[in-house]
Amino acid sequence: MNNKDLINIIKENTNISFKNINCILTEFKNVILDALKKGEIINIKGFGKFFTRETGEKFYISPISKTKRLSENRIRPKFKFSSKLHF
Repeated sequence: MNNKDLINIIKENTNISFKNINCILTEFKNVILDALKKGEIINIKGFGKFFTRETGEKFYISPISKTKRLSENRIRPKFKFSSKLHF
């Protein structure tokens, strides 16, 4: 399912215009991304939790030069489903 399919399903179920639903979903995504960039945790009860995790440095071998390199720490977005959503 892509963004357009999701909007159409919501439109059929709620009778809200495509434009308004698209605006709401876009703003929802922006709020989530802004909060994650600040390191905040977003907990939506009954759905799940958005949060970030820092990955540590690790060594890897470059496939091109065959040299050993060190990767930097990275902050990765994560999502954990609510226990109510497990099938």
